[in-house]
Amino acid sequence: MEPTLEQTAAQLRCPHGEMGRAFGQMMNLRNLPLIVNAFSALGLNDGDRVLELGYGNGGLLGYVLSLAARLHYTGVETSPLMHEEAATFNQAFINAGLADYHLYNGAELPFADHAFDKIITINTLYFWEHSAALMEEICRVLKTGGRLCLSFCEKNFMQTLPFCAYGFTLYEPHDVAVLTRSLPLRLCGHNVRQDKAVDKSGNLTDRIYIEMLFEKTA
Repeated sequence: MEPTLEQTAAQLRCPHGEMGRAFGQMMNLRNLPLIVNAFSALGLNDGDRVLELGYGNGGLLGYVLSLAARLHYTGVETSPLMHEEAATFNQAFINAGLADYHLYNGAELPFADHAFDKIITINTLYFWEHSAALMEEICRVLKTGGRLCLSFCEKNFMQTLPFCAYGFTLYEPHDVAVLTRSLPLRLCGHNVRQDKAVDKSGNLTDRIYIEMLFEKTA
């Protein structure tokens, strides 16, 4: 049965149930250009400790760990289903001490101050219920000189997707800048990219997405 617009929005926010498994796989495949480009913009270095907010089913962990030597990957997720899938699929990486996964409440990060060299999140910004508090938490756990990459689809494009009427908060770069205004985060990169996406009707459409790269200054 085809999901309703409201069901689609709920699954994109927090995949759950049998339908959630299919959504997790779909998001990996359809967001592959965003994921590859965001990690490229982030610029992982040998020995980095990297945190990702919203790792989905973890299907691309092997790719991420191939980007530099001696990386350690940590992921946080709000979906118990995605947490279970990622932990099961990547147990060998976890056992080797290369990765760990955590559930969190979407507002508080369960880590010490200055724990990570790099932080990334892709297509999660729309679902942050406590956006200012979460941005403060991201800044807290990022090392001085560390980098944050926020990747999200442009507001005008998102408004063409009918499911975005159900619980999505849409952003322009200015809105993100407002979230960081009082924090020691300096904008050091701003990329606008375009690719082809498939809309709900199965038609191709131009998807415009943005990468904002910040450096922690203090």
